[in-house]
Amino acid sequence: MNESATKLTNEDIARTTARRYLADKAYLAILGKSQSAKLRQVMKGVDVDGVNIRLMRNVMDESDKFETVDRRWAASVRYGDIHKPFERILQDILQAAGKPLSIDTLAQELAQVYGRSPEYYEQALPRILSDTDKYFALSDGTYGLVAWLLISSSDNESDVVFDSFLSEEQVEEFTNLCPAAKWDVDKFGDTAATLAKKCGEPIPMKILALMAWREIGYDFDPADFYQQVINDERVVVLSDQKLYPADAVKGWTSELAKMSEELAALPMEPEEEESEGPVTVTDTDKEEIIAVILERGSASAEELLDTVLEVGSDDPAYAGALESLKEALKDDERVMWLGGTRWGKVETFPDEVTEIPAGLLIPPTAPFETPEGDVYDQELEEDGFEGNLKSAIYDPLAEDVTDEDPARTMYQPNGDSQRCVLKYHHKQEGTFPLCQINPDFFGTQPEIIPFVLIEEGKRKTCYVNNTTRLIYGLKDFYKNITEISGAVFHIEKTAKPGEFRFRFENEVDDQLGVDTNRSLELLDLKARYESTEMPIYDVINDILHQAMTFPQLVTQVNIVRRCSRLLVASILSSYHAFHTRGKSDQWLFDEKKASQGFNKTKRKYVKKD
Repeated sequence: MNESATKLTNEDIARTTARRYLADKAYLAILGKSQSAKLRQVMKGVDVDGVNIRLMRNVMDESDKFETVDRRWAASVRYGDIHKPFERILQDILQAAGKPLSIDTLAQELAQVYGRSPEYYEQALPRILSDTDKYFALSDGTYGLVAWLLISSSDNESDVVFDSFLSEEQVEEFTNLCPAAKWDVDKFGDTAATLAKKCGEPIPMKILALMAWREIGYDFDPADFYQQVINDERVVVLSDQKLYPADAVKGWTSELAKMSEELAALPMEPEEEESEGPVTVTDTDKEEIIAVILERGSASAEELLDTVLEVGSDDPAYAGALESLKEALKDDERVMWLGGTRWGKVETFPDEVTEIPAGLLIPPTAPFETPEGDVYDQELEEDGFEGNLKSAIYDPLAEDVTDEDPARTMYQPNGDSQRCVLKYHHKQEGTFPLCQINPDFFGTQPEIIPFVLIEEGKRKTCYVNNTTRLIYGLKDFYKNITEISGAVFHIEKTAKPGEFRFRFENEVDDQLGVDTNRSLELLDLKARYESTEMPIYDVINDILHQAMTFPQLVTQVNIVRRCSRLLVASILSSYHAFHTRGKSDQWLFDEKKASQGFNKTKRKYVKKD
């Protein structure tokens, strides 16, 4: 055999052993668990540096120890023929583990195989395992298979070799390979560790035991020998019942890391793609998902699918898994949909987030008739609006709660942040109108969407109500805002679904900003108009001493007296005294034309009762 072929063979052997090492750890990680394990749970239990999910799946797929159903892994005996003799299944479990197991672990696994309680097997197993022709017990309460031990009941080595199912050739090979060693009945681990390093080959445990028996003779106890060796930290015994030096683990870990890198660089095999295919939320998954939601209070689909089903948002199976998740949770009374891809535990919302505060309601305004028979405050049809008013009435800064047309509102673009301009009445109530928020930012369903809003030193649950068209719970965030109107803040998405950031940097909107002096004037007007019956027409005359945009005028009028933007647009369009300045969007009041009164051409547009 040439050198390259020998090297390749040695590499193959090293990789095969490394895969066995990983499979052994994975088997012990899932054995005796009440539920099948997800792949990341297996990896966490295995905890081998450099091993990725793809290699973990590959190793378990190729091992007959494991079976996977709905992306969950368990010992293959759970899905085998339960009509096989009970002891055959018990021995299969032990054989796959390759090391002695406790009654508790065996009982838990058998309970999953046969669908009975673990307690039943905890009672039955001691009697079954007392059969010393098949099983041996160790002082730590674990049990193994006698087939792993040297059968040393004869004084003749040929008989011991025969009874232990060893071959003379194999015995001769390791007798020549391993140096002569001194054995001490109380220190089997010392000599085993020495030979593991010096032999250069993994040594079958029964042959190692034969070497010790040759010297110890009558006082040799096969079970005690086995226990001392497997408990020694200087050696490792794999499920092939061969002895390796403990530092071999470093080599296996290195090989596993290389295999992980190689697999990551390759396209997926059809079998892998199939395992990455459609994912269905099973009843078991659903209960685990609901438990996560109830424990955390709320969780996103991204979190739930990654945690429970190990499906990431960039996974090809994500879209199908999301639909399956929605279907599984839609009728469950323990959880509620919070909008977008978030679910939370069922909660009763505060009464105040289900109603529009009285201070935000815009009362209907009836035409105002003077003793002389002049009629003011008549609302026009939209076709009668002048200048830019036909579009300006859909500016979010002109609209407000109960005074909007959501289907025609000129929303700002959706994104990770929304610019919000605060008005007087909303500052007072701790609310904000949804007319200034793109509908896709929070979502239009369900009716009420709770979310967490954070600012330095603050963290509060706020609520979007898609029916009342308001955001509630913002009063604490408005405390540092001194402007009576026009303060600009931003609501920003964070990396966590359902969590947003409140950002205010002392910006004031050019249109809606009201400085201190002007706010005092408006509040004085407000007090005066509350004590006197006067038309909105007069309010506009008193306010419009300087050019203003339509949103600016509507905002200031509403500080003095609540009325609809449509009424303000109607008044601006109905009288000769109101006009825009040049080609700008700013409105002016011309005192000289006030005497011309109502524009008679607008009569046909006056709304009828």
